[in-house]
Amino acid sequence: MSDVVSIRAGEAEGGTSAMTAPDPVGGGPLGGLRLVAPAVGLYLMLRMFSLEVMYVLAGYAHARSPGRQVYPDGSINNQWRGFTSFADALVSWDGQWYIKIAGSGLGGPVGALDPDGVPYELRLAFFPLYPWLARPLTYLPFVTPVAACLIVSFLSAVAAAAGLYLIGRRLHGHRAGLMLAALWAVVPAAMTQNGAYTESLFTALAVWALYAVLTERWLLAGTLAAIGGLSRPTAVALIGTVGLAALVAAVSRRGGWRPYAAMLLAPLGLLAYFAFASARLGGFTKYTEIHHNTFGARWDNGENTWGMVSDILIGVDDDNAAKPIRVLSLVILAGFIVLLLLLVRRAPWQLTVFAAAMLVMATGTSTHISMIGRHLLPAFPVLLVPAVLLARATTRDRIVVLGALALLSGWYAGWLPFISGQAI
Repeated sequence: MSDVVSIRAGEAEGGTSAMTAPDPVGGGPLGGLRLVAPAVGLYLMLRMFSLEVMYVLAGYAHARSPGRQVYPDGSINNQWRGFTSFADALVSWDGQWYIKIAGSGLGGPVGALDPDGVPYELRLAFFPLYPWLARPLTYLPFVTPVAACLIVSFLSAVAAAAGLYLIGRRLHGHRAGLMLAALWAVVPAAMTQNGAYTESLFTALAVWALYAVLTERWLLAGTLAAIGGLSRPTAVALIGTVGLAALVAAVSRRGGWRPYAAMLLAPLGLLAYFAFASARLGGFTKYTEIHHNTFGARWDNGENTWGMVSDILIGVDDDNAAKPIRVLSLVILAGFIVLLLLLVRRAPWQLTVFAAAMLVMATGTSTHISMIGRHLLPAFPVLLVPAVLLARATTRDRIVVLGALALLSGWYAGWLPFISGQAI
């Protein structure tokens, strides 16, 4: 068994160090595109299938109960509303805020209200990189803020799939790279990759930053980590991983001055946005109060997560224990932890550290347990374990497994917002 799932941190395909093996990307931009094209194609095929399943489920649910109020829209006073298509889920909750920022920017001064009667300062709770990338697209003909956000998500997901292939290929060969990209396409919360959310963008930045770490391109790694700090607060996991890897390289006298530069670059984006938002609001405490008081998000050392998990396990609180979505979320969390434990000593330590840090960030913050799948979506390294198993399976078995997972991912995507009414 250990031979099957082994992902040796110190070995690449030719038996050389994974940190110093030759970069598999060669032949210029066209050569690189040809190299990653099969993985991107497989990723897109699986996502299209899952989205089709979600589309069918959404249409069926709407036909059976067209007037049902399914979920709050996530922004404008959290008014509950029904759905008209599967696209509603792709732009719900946080997506409403990103669309708002992409369409009109961060807006007016503190204390002023936007046309929907929502205070402008609440927009500062959402990190700006994703809507900033979408906003220029809105100036193109026929491109709405919704379309702009979905375009950014799509391009980011493709970039992430390409980077996932390269990491898997570097560590364990071509097939493992294909399977790593494919598995990311069919995880339970994969629907988020196509919605107006930051997960695809942050995953792309994390994948390429960690690929840069593995290839010891320290300036690139530090720069990508800095950019990631503008995308979402969980970028702390990426910043810490890149910084620690650069520190180890510096102590080992590898890379000259570049690891030191990476350590300085990595946190700049996150610190810059914290400084900007705090200045706009009149202090960092005001910024954290928006997260806590308005959106219920705060660091609580895992108290909320443990409370919901214990309720589900022992059935004390019927509101938690009796709802299938919460039980499924616990299963997802447990599966992630098992894969993380299997990953230890089977992958470069930098990848394990990043996945573990993402787990800490996802469970240590006070958020609803139904969002655990989405928050763990960027923690791609745990997928290396099943990727290696699938890489060594027969073609028939790979088709069956990936097809079944794509079907389940599409079902979960359709069931979660339209039937369970929970957050994605």
